[in-house]
Amino acid sequence: MDFSLLYFANRKVDDAPAEYDLLFDAARFADRNGFTAVWLPERHFHPFGGAYPNPALAAAALAVRTERVRLRAGSVVAPLHDPLTVAEDWAFVDNLSRGRVDLALATGWNAHDFVLAPERYAERRAHTVESVSVLRDLWAGKTVERTDGKGRPAQVATYPRPVQADLDMWLTCSSDPAGFEQAGALGLNVLTALLFQNVADLEPRVRAYRAARQRAGHDPDTGRVTLMAHTFVGESDDSVRELVRAPFLEYLASSVDLWQDHWPELRAHSGTALLEHAFERYFRTSALLGSVERCTRFVERLRACGVDEVASLIDFGAPAPATLGALHHLDRVRRAFAG
Repeated sequence: MDFSLLYFANRKVDDAPAEYDLLFDAARFADRNGFTAVWLPERHFHPFGGAYPNPALAAAALAVRTERVRLRAGSVVAPLHDPLTVAEDWAFVDNLSRGRVDLALATGWNAHDFVLAPERYAERRAHTVESVSVLRDLWAGKTVERTDGKGRPAQVATYPRPVQADLDMWLTCSSDPAGFEQAGALGLNVLTALLFQNVADLEPRVRAYRAARQRAGHDPDTGRVTLMAHTFVGESDDSVRELVRAPFLEYLASSVDLWQDHWPELRAHSGTALLEHAFERYFRTSALLGSVERCTRFVERLRACGVDEVASLIDFGAPAPATLGALHHLDRVRRAFAG
């Protein structure tokens, strides 16, 4: 089981630059202590996740502050971009980091984000699938055809050339089993979460993913399944609950309008009751929140379901010193699965 860190801060903070101090300090901890990667999101036009409008910018900042940890987009919203700019940006980071870049691609789901590309919203999944082969070709040095400013066809290759010969990619899957199968058919890894599924749902979806890989001619055992999990590991379950409950509820509250826009059935629940229910669900069954022993048991369940990597979302609002201190306890969980 690999362990990584993932960031998705709510932008409503009192000291905005200090938020990036947590990014840098935690990434340095991961770099020094055997964590596999750091994952950096793409979010637009909303405080929830709004600290990260471009994961390549954050990755570039980390590339010169770290030495070994992988730098991963988690995720590039593929329909919002021309694959040419994605390849350019991430090849630049690949050079800065001397070959430590990986990408997860997402279809996007919030219609408001698509003010950047409104014509692509309806067919966003098809655009995402199409971008996979284009990115692979560009990364390998091949050209794509575009139309230049004078209306002429032009063959375009991207620069700088990356350090890595191949680009390892994930597909972000929420809860739709078809997404897992599509990732397998494309030969991609999977980045998923427990927002709208539970642990019991994971095992059949991972099996379907590996079966789809095999049907498409890909090695079913080489694909990676990464699970994002909200994380704060401490001395005891009670001490963690007391410390994280208020900031976690505030963090959840900052995103309710986003989820209700996409899942209208949530509007039937009152705000406070919905948030309390969500917190209890996360704390009891769907996150790495609690003691080392509790979190170790949770990771054991994930491994039994076929998960290969836990990406720990750490910046949900707990005080930065406490969050950094909790990384030492998370590292104890990581070491329990190290070999």
